[in-house]
Amino acid sequence: MLTVQQQINLAVEQLQNNEVVAMPTETVYGLAARIDSEVAIKKIFSIKQRPFFDPLIVHVSSVDQAKKCVTEWNELSDFLAKTFWPGPLTLVLPKSDLISDLITSGLPSVALRWPQHPIAQELINRVGVPLAAPSANKFGRTSPTKAHHVKEEFSDSVLVIEGDSSSVGIESTVLSVKKQNNIYELAILRKGSILKSQITEVLSRQSFKYQWQEVIDKIESPGHMKHHYMPSIPLVVCRDAKLKLSELSGLLNKKLNELPDEIEGVKIIKPKSDIKKIEFLKLSSDPTQAARELYSQLRAASLRSPDVLCFIQTSAHTGEMWESVFDRLYKAASLILD
Repeated sequence: MLTVQQQINLAVEQLQNNEVVAMPTETVYGLAARIDSEVAIKKIFSIKQRPFFDPLIVHVSSVDQAKKCVTEWNELSDFLAKTFWPGPLTLVLPKSDLISDLITSGLPSVALRWPQHPIAQELINRVGVPLAAPSANKFGRTSPTKAHHVKEEFSDSVLVIEGDSSSVGIESTVLSVKKQNNIYELAILRKGSILKSQITEVLSRQSFKYQWQEVIDKIESPGHMKHHYMPSIPLVVCRDAKLKLSELSGLLNKKLNELPDEIEGVKIIKPKSDIKKIEFLKLSSDPTQAARELYSQLRAASLRSPDVLCFIQTSAHTGEMWESVFDRLYKAASLILD
């Protein structure tokens, strides 16, 4: 068994040789490649079975490194980076020629993040260039928060650096920053653990002129598709807490069988036969802890192989951090019942 340092040394060597490696971050494990290796970037898409229209996040190890990836690094972006980096905030800005269209899916903007995890930071520093790294799982499936999740997904085909469990547990907040007529236009493209209210609060102490954009096209963000993060068994989110268990099975049998086999290229998970065994997903009442345990719980439940996994949404699941958790739950679900 290699030590973690030996794994990092081997990962650096593989990255220099146009390979991909799985690295821990505080959000989820990422499948990393050098941004200047088109061969390696293509391997990310191939290994993940990810469509080329889904952009990748570029991971940096300093603000100076981030600046080289963009054509415009404005004062507000600089302030947010210095406030929330290293950490789970991704900034979307106009890309420089350093970033290939393959990484951004042909979009003129790039998503940038400085991860907090020391192993990710060491890897980027030693390789000497930023690393493109989506989550280390097959496209559309549950993101990994532990090293063994990645190994279960890819077996021995990818080197996995052993790190702790991801402390945040869901993907980063993705924030678009644009400047029009001396006013900054901000938009949350993907919710995460850095909340809109936190960003608003830190900006309120500054003199920036900005406004939030509510109607947005999320195509600039990774993970923008309707179905994502799906476990290998059907997940149903039930928003009617009064629904009786005796009614649930029949309703699920009918509704799940009516679903299409595929949506936006993602295979919809449906029961193989009539539903007899329903398991209920239980998450912490603290949304920050719920986010941390969500993907692990989905994977653990899948291994127990119930016919359906069901999560009951109640009025207690209210607030911004719960919205971030439900962003993942709704996309992971084959069906949402009202």
